[in-house]
Amino acid sequence: MVEQNHIVKNLIDSEPVKITKIQRLGSMTSLDFIGVNSNRSGNKVITDAELERLTIVTSDGSFNFSGDPEKFKLFTEAERINTAYQFDPLFAVNCSIVDPLPHQIEAVYKFLLPQPKIKFLLADDTGAGKTIMTGLLIKELLSRGLVERILIITPGGLTKQWQLDEMKIKFNLDFELADRAAFRSNPSIFQNADRIVTSIDFIRAEDVLNTIKNTRWDLVVVDEAHKLTAFDYGQKSYKTKRYEAVNAISELTDHLLLLTATPHRGRRDTFKNLLQLLDKDIFASDDLVTSRVKQFEETGINRFFIRRLKEQMRDWDGSRLFKDRHTATTQYELTPEEKKLYDAVTEYLEEKRSAAREQKNIHVQLALMVMQRRLTSSIFAINKTLHARYRALKGLLDELNKNPDLWKLKKAVVDMDADSIADPDEWDDEEREQFDSILTDPRKFKLFTTADSTQEIREEAEQVKRLCDMADDLLNHEEEKLTRLRKLFADQGVLDNGEKLVIFTEHRDTLHYLEKKLGNNGYKIQTIHGGKGVDERRQAQAEFAKKDGAQILLATDAAGEGINLQFCRLLINWDIPWNPNRLEQRMGRIHRYGQKREVLVYNMVAMNTREGMVLSRAIAYVRTL
Repeated sequence: MVEQNHIVKNLIDSEPVKITKIQRLGSMTSLDFIGVNSNRSGNKVITDAELERLTIVTSDGSFNFSGDPEKFKLFTEAERINTAYQFDPLFAVNCSIVDPLPHQIEAVYKFLLPQPKIKFLLADDTGAGKTIMTGLLIKELLSRGLVERILIITPGGLTKQWQLDEMKIKFNLDFELADRAAFRSNPSIFQNADRIVTSIDFIRAEDVLNTIKNTRWDLVVVDEAHKLTAFDYGQKSYKTKRYEAVNAISELTDHLLLLTATPHRGRRDTFKNLLQLLDKDIFASDDLVTSRVKQFEETGINRFFIRRLKEQMRDWDGSRLFKDRHTATTQYELTPEEKKLYDAVTEYLEEKRSAAREQKNIHVQLALMVMQRRLTSSIFAINKTLHARYRALKGLLDELNKNPDLWKLKKAVVDMDADSIADPDEWDDEEREQFDSILTDPRKFKLFTTADSTQEIREEAEQVKRLCDMADDLLNHEEEKLTRLRKLFADQGVLDNGEKLVIFTEHRDTLHYLEKKLGNNGYKIQTIHGGKGVDERRQAQAEFAKKDGAQILLATDAAGEGINLQFCRLLINWDIPWNPNRLEQRMGRIHRYGQKREVLVYNMVAMNTREGMVLSRAIAYVRTL
């Protein structure tokens, strides 16, 4: 029975209370009390049934040990975690499922955490664990109460990897995924959720960006930040929608962290514009960027970026962190029939490229560049491209026959979206597909021809038709590149002893061509390309990782970023991007922390082509990285 001076619980929700007075009021009981923790007094009238449900904690005001030990343990552990960062200098490391490395600890606890306002570019080599460093930083900032609202922006194919594999599993941090479906069902998701993972191509959409522009964040993280392209072409500057989106968001956050293994890409203008997202004044011009970088190198004090190469990284024992990587160029020459097609298409492209330069027509130059790249990928790919151009030319002639005034529109000034004329080496699969669709649309295609009359279009169509016929004749021909690939399998024992192999190509057409050809030879194959959704890519990666799963993973550059394949040590570059940084990104999928064996990379180059001479130099450069 409850008496005066008893401490009871369940009388009020907030805390246990000490009874100071008891008074019967007919069938009810009036209790005066004072809170044990808050020291606040109060009164409550309860029924006899409620009186019976009260739990007496003590009868004399002293503590005893009759409480629930499991709940007491959980309470003390919660209090320990809540204040642990004040006593544990590596708190986030010790309460996360990670294998921390010296360079990761240095980045988070030496460069990032000490800054009152983090505006930083983390540009370590591929495979160094930039996501681990990001997770440690987020957990430390959360434990200190310095951040609450966090936005992580990634390429589309990596959203679930960040949400589940990285933040949830390794750091026990819950993030909501904001995509088109989530936004459609909850347009206020960016205002209502405190932790969000989303994709850069989703938030650049006008309706989404307009919503985010009214939202403040404590911390914004951008993965693969080199996709934020802003560049100069002649006297004009171009900013892609991706860049403009993050630029707008950067004004609405206290902390901004950019992640990329390829920050420079060989262009001063793109590097300057990337750094301007961190500080527009300090990096206002190319000259200031150069002087600031030099200053940071001389003083060793850098508040804005850090870059460590694989060769510099060591484990806790001082041993090299990464296994050796060996590259070899598999040289071959086009057959006489292939060389004849190559020369004929190249002559056509050079003729049109010269006219485009005279007209300063960037659209035509871009279209011709894409065709040239497909020319060296596969006969299947160039065949599809030639037929697409022929259909577009014929379609344009049909349109002009129906509406001769349409020709006048060709002379109009067209302000094409900067996303469509950015460096093709930075295009993802979706952008390649969008560009291909433009080239097959007769009304849009008028931008991609240098012709000044209907007769010139007719002549070009006839010229392309002849090239189509030459390519058709070679469709059933066993091209030399595929022959050399099979020879590489046989001579080097590439797929012996259960080895797995990654083959990268630039074009989805070529990927499907290889899938058919190698599948017919009995190889088990998985594919990753931009036409697959996030879940499909994750499933393909999981199937490839199985010991008895696929032997070969065929991938476009949709798999060139963020995907971890360190269980595989063999890679073949069927197509070689002209940007060495893109090549390094690919190799970083297997040459990364956790790789137990030396890595072998084979690059296929046709030496009797112009591209072969250029690419051999690019490959030599990458070997020095």
